[in-house]
Amino acid sequence: MEEKKLRQYDFITAVGLILFSIWELAQAFKMPMKDTYGGVQSEWYVSPALLPLIIGGGLMLLGAILLVNAVRSGGAASFFEAVGKSGKVKMTEPTRRVITVVFAFVSFIYLMIPHVDFFLSISLFLFYISASFYPDSDDFRKKMTFQFLLGMIALLILVVTGLEGVLKGILSYNVDILALLFLIYLNIYSRIMARKMDIQRKLIRQVTWISILVPLVRYSAISFWCRYP
Repeated sequence: MEEKKLRQYDFITAVGLILFSIWELAQAFKMPMKDTYGGVQSEWYVSPALLPLIIGGGLMLLGAILLVNAVRSGGAASFFEAVGKSGKVKMTEPTRRVITVVFAFVSFIYLMIPHVDFFLSISLFLFYISASFYPDSDDFRKKMTFQFLLGMIALLILVVTGLEGVLKGILSYNVDILALLFLIYLNIYSRIMARKMDIQRKLIRQVTWISILVPLVRYSAISFWCRYP
């Protein structure tokens, strides 16, 4: 791809990342950093806002660095020149990648965190993001996105129709069990698709370990911190 086009895509991606990080940080700051639950004071380092704040801050920093580089290399000027000539911007592959990331974060913050166990929410989020981009296959990413979209639609239906409350009335962990089954399904599906597309199976194994170990290490660190502050 020619250098001029690449710098344009850098500019578009940078703006998208910065706007999304601002929105994510605004939502994260709405979460309580400290609160009292059953007479027990909850500290800031176990707040559910901590992870979105770290991710949002990191995305803003990366977006700012990318934006400065795009402006210095002429990507911004080239982008506005192209818009002025055509009157519109085409949906490019980099733009679709940004939309994929935004969709993952929106699902994580507004659907999974409020309704699914936090450990499972992080695992699902990490598995989807890692499996979508780590194998470096656009077709594989599209298939994973479609499957993840179906799962989020199913969760949304449970929430909107009130079936979530019915399931939790039968057993408190019913929704979490469904989320765990969905995570297992995504794992099996990704392995089948990887075999069909000649993608190295070790990549899927690495994605699986990432989605399990990262939240596990986080929980272990928080538990140790709470026990030995």
